[in-house]
Parts: sequence; structure tokens; C-alpha cells
Amino acid sequence: ATDFGYVVINDHKWEVLESRIFGQKVVSVAEVGDYVLLSEGKNIHCGKVGKHYETIASMPLVKGNVSNDGGRLRTLTDKKLLLLTGWTFLADVLPDADGVTLQQQRAEASTTSNVQSTPSGFLLNCYNNNCYYTLDATATEMTKVECEKEMFSAYKGGDGTLWAVGENGLHTAGSEAYYKPAALTFETPYYLEFNESQRLLYVTSTGTNMFVSNQHLPTGVNTFDGITVKDVTPTPTIEEGASYYPVFMPSDPTTYLMGNWWHGIHKVKDGKVQYIYNWENSPMEHALGGYYCHPTIALDRGGNLWAAQSSAPTGANFFVLPKAKLEQATVTADDWITVDVPDAKSTKRSTLLAPRLSNVKIFARGDYGEQLFFINDGGTPSAKPTTKAYSPGSLLDQDGNVINWTYIYTLVEDQSGTVWMGTNEGVLVFNPNEAFSSSFRLNHIKVPRNDGTNLADYLLNGISVTHVAVDAANRKWIGTNGSGLFLVSPDGTTVISHFNTENSPLLSDIIYRVCCDPFSNAVYVTTSNGMIIYRTNSTPAENNFSNVVAYPNPVRPDYYGLITISGLMDNTLVKIADASGNVVKQLKSTGGACTWDGTVDGAERVRSGVYYVFASQADGSEAAVTKILIVR
Repeated sequence: ATDFGYVVINDHKWEVLESRIFGQKVVSVAEVGDYVLLSEGKNIHCGKVGKHYETIASMPLVKGNVSNDGGRLRTLTDKKLLLLTGWTFLADVLPDADGVTLQQQRAEASTTSNVQSTPSGFLLNCYNNNCYYTLDATATEMTKVECEKEMFSAYKGGDGTLWAVGENGLHTAGSEAYYKPAALTFETPYYLEFNESQRLLYVTSTGTNMFVSNQHLPTGVNTFDGITVKDVTPTPTIEEGASYYPVFMPSDPTTYLMGNWWHGIHKVKDGKVQYIYNWENSPMEHALGGYYCHPTIALDRGGNLWAAQSSAPTGANFFVLPKAKLEQATVTADDWITVDVPDAKSTKRSTLLAPRLSNVKIFARGDYGEQLFFINDGGTPSAKPTTKAYSPGSLLDQDGNVINWTYIYTLVEDQSGTVWMGTNEGVLVFNPNEAFSSSFRLNHIKVPRNDGTNLADYLLNGISVTHVAVDAANRKWIGTNGSGLFLVSPDGTTVISHFNTENSPLLSDIIYRVCCDPFSNAVYVTTSNGMIIYRTNSTPAENNFSNVVAYPNPVRPDYYGLITISGLMDNTLVKIADASGNVVKQLKSTGGACTWDGTVDGAERVRSGVYYVFASQADGSEAAVTKILIVR
């Protein structure tokens, strides 16, 4: 059924066999015996299968005692159908000389959400009415079964076992043994942080930020080890929720700090809130209305905690808790250092970066047309550090062009110490150690057009960049607000891949956060429609070739995907040879992995056999590191 009529599709050959164009919407269409029935509005029309009708009006109206209200038609047998409106009607289809009569056999005040065939007949799910119905193969005997809110199913070609799925997971009907896939336990995944010491991904919900406006979202924290999701939401429950990203304590990987919209900074250990930093034990102010926003915290490379508060007076809303005090069980307000950063003030859009390779802290307030701040305390917390602020339009790029921004969404340090800044107008990069120099520049990355000219375009020019993640090969994964996910080369001059909802399983083109697993080839992405995992061709490089593996292995006849070789050293030259020693493919690893499509030069698939993987050593010698069995 379509907005213009209906079409007949061969679903084996994926061909359209007939197009009935009436210029009028058809709600539902069904073939019952020798007749085609069309539901539209209050009417149901009928016609002979194979006969041409110019308009819906030229098809006779069905007769009988079944009333329609934009219902859906579902064929049961050559003589019976279901009409699904707000009610569920079972009816006989009675042909006569003038067309078809629908004779109602049963009416149920239940909304059928799904009809399916079973080994013994039919099953009607009525999820919102806490029931389902069964019909025998002749659609004569109809039985109602009361149940909880679950959907039921029985494989038509099976033994009749009835399965059900609901909030608790999947189970056979009547059994308390539930099966659940690895899934998050909350509906608003936003932040992604990887705890390298624990080898766990932490996924958390969020408070109000630049893309989500809800100060009362409940706090949710899950961990993921690549197989299992575990709910580690802190207990006792963080009152009113609206928490942010975890910042892990270097001295204890089981402990993290988390800012909260309403109640300060929580110290969490092993899933339990151990301590809260608030107006009673810090310089933070208890603002009018009972809230004070702390979405912005960071640990610098010396282990000192930085916090920026929104409701404190400008110039007195940056605080540092020295590492020694942070590791104490309790603190007082006198243990903190109030840092004077003129004109700086935190908001729900703020970003604070404490780079690993620099003593310069970087702060972006994030609101409309706000400044970019640099703070240098030389590595020792101070109330009067050296500071510098730049407004939109006050900086130039490498070509002397004025740089403007409206919003700064993210600040991320890559493996070389370069900071990538995502704005509503694209991405810029800079060296934070140069921020106090009179020659400081923000660099616009240029992507060559490769069209025979010397022209280039700014990377993601005019696109809102929400986040940047760095993988094992120092490549950048760039999330955007509406344009999907980009993978670019380490220097950004080459766009390697662009994923969106049209060319990939990406859940949404609005990307919140991206995180690269430092121990595998997994890239985690949170979007406005949930979280998704992508397996890339980059893994962390090894120091030797002792752990090289290839997968899948063996490669079976029905497999047409990529073969991954992992456990390699960085930039390894890889040769793949057949049993006779003939090289069929030569590759170079990205980080610690490379991929092969199982062909010779991307064309002919290699034949069945054992293929040897040779990797070049640092001295130029080669060694066979693994074997791949291919079955065609």
C-alpha cells in the first residue's frame, strides 16, 4: 500500500511486478483468494486479482457488517482475514456476483500490533492490551491469552516453542530464564571515557550541555569490556542526576571524579560515592536556587584537580585541589587554591583540557562568541598563574586570515601534543605551548582537491564539529552535529572515510562523543539515537611479532569481508604468499594491523589453500608470522 495506490512486488527477485497508480492513498491492501481488498478511510474496496481498474472508485465496495476506520488488512486463509483498527476483527470473505461480503465472526477490543504464522496457525500480539491471541490453521478457533507486556513469536517451521521478549529480555514462554544482549541500562548515553588501567570503557549519561537540554536526567554509568555491559551507576543514587564524564584518578584506577549539575563533584570508588566536594568543603558557592554547575573538571599531568564553577563570580570560579589533598579522605575549603583567571566563567557548554604533554591548561567557555583561555602555572598550582585570552576575530590562521568562531565544542590533544579544537565552523589545530607568544596562530588544515590544481579546502569547513578522538595510528575520528562521522589522516590533510546514516549503520548523523579503544580496533560512538561500535583497521602497535593473528581463519566460501591481520609493529611491511612462495598481496600496517580483501590486487579472489603472512623486521629481514587457510 502506498500514498498513490499499491504495488505488487516479487520478494524473491526483488522486482516490482505491477504498479496500480490511483493518485489516492491506500492504507492497506491484501489478496484473499481471487480478490484484492483495499482499505482507505472508512471504505474497503474489492476487485478481481489481475483485472485492471482505473480508479479506486471503480472497484466495488465490500458489503457486510464489518466497520472500517483506516484499518489494516491481514490475510489468514483464502476465505478469512483480519481487519485491524483500534479493535481486532476476524471476518469471513464471501464472494458473490457483485463482489465480496465481509461477515464478522469475532470482534475484540484489543489493538493488534503484530500478526504472524506459527506451526499450528496464527498468533496476534496485542502488546498494549497485555494479551495475545492464537488462531488455528483454519482461522476458526480464536483464543485469548493474558500476559505481561511482551511480544510473542513461534517459528513457523519449528516445533511450536513460543518465545517472548520484554523488559527483562528474551525467554521461552513460562520460563524465568531470560537472555539479554550486551546493552546499556540507560537511554541517554553521551560521554565515553576509557579506563586504560582497568581496560574498560565507561559510558555515562549527561546533564544539560550544548546538545542535550535536561537538568534532571538520571545519572547512568555502565562499563563495557568488549563483551559484557555492566551497570556501575554510583550508589547511593546521585540526587537529581544530571552528572557528567568520569575523570579517573591516576593513583587508583577504581576511583573517578564526576561533576554534577546540582551537587558538586562526586568521588566514586568501586561504584560507591565515597565523598562529595561542595560548598561545605571547598570554595564553591551554593548558588541561589540550590544548584551550581560543575560540568567542567580535569586532572592535570601532575594529578591536581581543576574545577570551574558557573555560579561563582567571574575571576573566582576556578579552583585547584592539589594532588596530595585530593588523595586525602576529607578536605576543607582551605585545602583548595582559588585561581584568578580574568573574565573566565564556566557554563554548561564549557570545555577544560589539561594536556599530557604541556603545563598549559586550555579552557573554552563554549557560549556564544566566548573567549578561548590559556592558563600556565608551570606545573605547580598557583593562585596567580600566567593567563591569556583570545576572542573570536583576534587570532589569525597560518595564512594571515582572521579566525572567527561562534561556539567551541571540543578540545582534544593528539599523540604529538597538538590540540584539535572543534567549532561550529569546522576544526582548527594549535600548539598550546605557543599560546603566550605574539606569533601564536590557529592552523586551518587544508585538504588538497587532487584535481590537477594546487587548490585545497579547509577540513570540514562550515561543519559543526562536536568531538575528536585519536586512534592508535594518531588518526582522527571527528564527530559532527548533523554530518556524521569522519576519519582523517594523522595530520588531517586526507579524509579517509565519511560515515553517515545513508552509507553505514550509523544510528544518527548527530554525533555526541567518539572514543578509540587503546587495546583493540574498536571505535565507540554515541549519537542522538544511541551508541554504536565500529571495528577499524587500526590497532595499537606491538613491540615484536609474537602475537600476530589473522581473522577470520579459516576463511570460508561464503565470507566476502576483510581479513584482519593484527599484532603487528607500527608501519610493518606485510607480504602474503601462497604455498609456492608467490606473493599475492603486499600491505602496510596502520598501527598494529592491516586488512586484506582476499583478492589479488582487488580483482580475482585467491584460490583455496594455505597462505603465509610475512612481516618485515627492523633490519629488513622477513619472517613468517602466521598462516591463513582459505576455502573456496
